[in-house]
Amino acid sequence: MTHPTTFSTSPAALLHRTTPRRLRKKRLRLGSVAVVAAALVAGCAQVPTEGPVVEAQERGQVVQAQNQVFTPNGPQPGQAPTDIVDGFLVAMTATPLTTRTAAKFLSRQARSQWRPQRVITYTDNTPSRGTRHVVVRLRGADQVGPGGQWQGSVPGPQRRLVFPMVRENNEWRIDAVPDALIVPRNFYDQQFSDDSQIYFFDPTGRILVPEPVHVPQGSQLASSLVKVLARGPSTSLNGVVRTFLPPGLSLNVGVPVSKDGVALVTLKGPDPGPLTNRTTRLIVAQLAWTLRQDPSIKTFRVTIAGHALVDTTGNQSFRMPSDVATDPQTPSNRYDPAVERASSQFYALRRGRLVSGPIDRPTPVDGPFGRSAVGVGPFAVSLDGTDVAAVTSHSLVTGPVLGPQGVSTALVGGGLLRPAWDFAERLWDVQRRADGAGVVYIDHGERHLVRVPGITGEDVRRFLMSRDGSRLVAVLHGRSSDRIVVSRLRYRGNKAVGTRARSIPWLSSGTTRIRDIGWTSPTTIAVLDQLSRSQAEVRILNIDGSTPPNQAPPILVNGRVSGLVASPNQTPYAVQVGGLTDISRDSTQALPSAQIPIKHLRHLTYAG
Repeated sequence: MTHPTTFSTSPAALLHRTTPRRLRKKRLRLGSVAVVAAALVAGCAQVPTEGPVVEAQERGQVVQAQNQVFTPNGPQPGQAPTDIVDGFLVAMTATPLTTRTAAKFLSRQARSQWRPQRVITYTDNTPSRGTRHVVVRLRGADQVGPGGQWQGSVPGPQRRLVFPMVRENNEWRIDAVPDALIVPRNFYDQQFSDDSQIYFFDPTGRILVPEPVHVPQGSQLASSLVKVLARGPSTSLNGVVRTFLPPGLSLNVGVPVSKDGVALVTLKGPDPGPLTNRTTRLIVAQLAWTLRQDPSIKTFRVTIAGHALVDTTGNQSFRMPSDVATDPQTPSNRYDPAVERASSQFYALRRGRLVSGPIDRPTPVDGPFGRSAVGVGPFAVSLDGTDVAAVTSHSLVTGPVLGPQGVSTALVGGGLLRPAWDFAERLWDVQRRADGAGVVYIDHGERHLVRVPGITGEDVRRFLMSRDGSRLVAVLHGRSSDRIVVSRLRYRGNKAVGTRARSIPWLSSGTTRIRDIGWTSPTTIAVLDQLSRSQAEVRILNIDGSTPPNQAPPILVNGRVSGLVASPNQTPYAVQVGGLTDISRDSTQALPSAQIPIKHLRHLTYAG
């Protein structure tokens, strides 16, 4: 029988581990995931036992961290039960990561059964108490599941961890422990990656969908990511994403990387038989985008059930996706979840007419929205830059960016928010009604109402749709404060339904209201609030809700800020009366206001 377990360590015992967390070089990645994380799954991933600690940076860039080594003591003769428990918990903070010493505090039976399948982190704990059953209570405890997915807070009763004790060879040992690695949050911050992703596809196989995972950093990063990827999507993602890796596969040992940057991915399991050219191409894309987070990897080879993976040209060596979107030698770029072919133009209304171009000098467009003011307000431009959808006081209208065609009505009714387009040219909007919000999308001229539990019927003030069409983010207005929630979208044919929305924790230092939100990457959002008349702040949050509210460093902007101009692949800006302020720059001081003039411009946006 498995019992709850406690993690008890005194501040003195962990003093050597309490160095402050390293700050990101890129402000866009400041969303620190202070919560647990790992892919330490039995039969799926192993706790690494060697290798340097590294810190994952934006777009796979990695910085070598100072190599830290901590070898904890094993059990000592004559120790009391509480000392054994304390020693066990301290032993799980060994670096390089290993559970070898921690297992010595367990009985023979417990040691044979202990296979950490998840990670629990905590901010504080009570002193251990008891003899036959040692009890410890965790504070601020969160957990990550077997697949490295963020699961949020540990339920209250489960924070009380009980260690049954037994005598072996006249010494106390722990007789049962949970299937988890239990570590302090500051230890997690130093040893685990908070911005890694594995990549699945949307149900049609046309675009990659990133899924945030939390895994150990360092030499085991590539192995941990591929192990989790090979497990496939969890059942909660049915209809949201799919994988093209054949079922039943697992990683054989690890992913070795040669000195010249060649990674070998060996997947064992049932032979899937001949793979189609399309399946091979999509498997390569999933692995390439997942492995690109290890900067030491330049190319990779894949073996499935003893057979080398070969593309249509006979090639067995595959390149990483290129940062150059149009690079013809990296076909995996076409599946970029940020949509590498998306327009990079800046769009706005100037005196009611649509303008586009570079952000510092947009010019009028030769289309129905640019030739004359047609009375529109907030708008969105399709990702390929060809179509516009705009809100009026009583409707949603659409038309081309360029060309002689006119404007047509897509939806009738007031209370419509700024619309959004996804990669499949679906047009999304949220309508605020007397009975609460309604979510709708238009696909090839056909309107579809979407029920999204936790968003439908609520007071929605802002919303975002991910470019891959898998996530709907909304700001909900409450009596005393605003909340941010996210829902995943399941597709069956051209029908969509939303999963129950989950909260993304958010905390401001001076207000309870959210002024705007925007994408900064496919898995992070920026949240804007106005602290006072003279200062606003922006915080970057992970889309899986793993960023602790009190550990998302604010980006301060002097002056009043009315909104954000943000996109997964463009520089984000804060919109002020005098101009735009670049909020991507690393700065410990409040950013000055109005860097780029925007005279007479309104409803500024990127494509999407």
